[in-house]
Amino acid sequence: MSNPEQKSISDAVLNKIKSKEVKMRPKYYFILRTVLTALSIFIVTLFVLYLISFIIFTLRASGIWFLPEFGFSGLKVFLTLLPWVLILIAVILIITLEIFAKRFAFVYRKPIFYSILVIIIFVLLGSFIIGKTQFHPNLFWKAQENRLPIAGKLYRDFDVNKLKEVHRGIVSEITKDGFYLEKPDGQILNIIINSNTKLLLKKENMKGDEVVIMGKEDNDIIYAAVIKGINDNMMFFKQGPINKHLKNQLQ
Repeated sequence: MSNPEQKSISDAVLNKIKSKEVKMRPKYYFILRTVLTALSIFIVTLFVLYLISFIIFTLRASGIWFLPEFGFSGLKVFLTLLPWVLILIAVILIITLEIFAKRFAFVYRKPIFYSILVIIIFVLLGSFIIGKTQFHPNLFWKAQENRLPIAGKLYRDFDVNKLKEVHRGIVSEITKDGFYLEKPDGQILNIIINSNTKLLLKKENMKGDEVVIMGKEDNDIIYAAVIKGINDNMMFFKQGPINKHLKNQLQ
């Protein structure tokens, strides 16, 4: 026994087709649309992975990444220095991924909260994995040497020496008032330690160690408010083309 409601729906669809309100599509149309949607997801995914991993790279290379460990003052500077424009673009790309993904039935049938959560977890995990490689440091130094024609401006606009409140570098020499800090491009800063300086260090002899410093700068002199020793295995200073560039700067 046929269902009257189903019959009325079928009749309505047939009437729309006959009146040309609904067009019949060939099979290859749906195949092509699926392929293009999948390709769009792939391209947007690559772009968002690149962008988020670049954001993480800039935060780590500049030392901003470690500021929340400096207490409330560090957290305040951290929020101020975050690249909010790039973060907004990354959010838009994630929303775009969700829109594309919803075209597939296995995603469409799931609550939007779960699909967005899966996308966020995937892009963050992928970005952190990329961040463990030398992908961005190598591109950074190629850009400094004008050997990166497409994305070069992006890396040149990011400069670890532009920040005046946060500094990441290697302790090159101990002084009576503190130490000298060597930054990635060979710039030397005189770090002054006083009774108000908060030291987040595991040992007293810091020579050769990587540190992040928060403090005011005055003509290459930094009056350190907080100093933290770091070992995040970024190798932004010590290996590959970076090391070669540093040697050239110091000669």
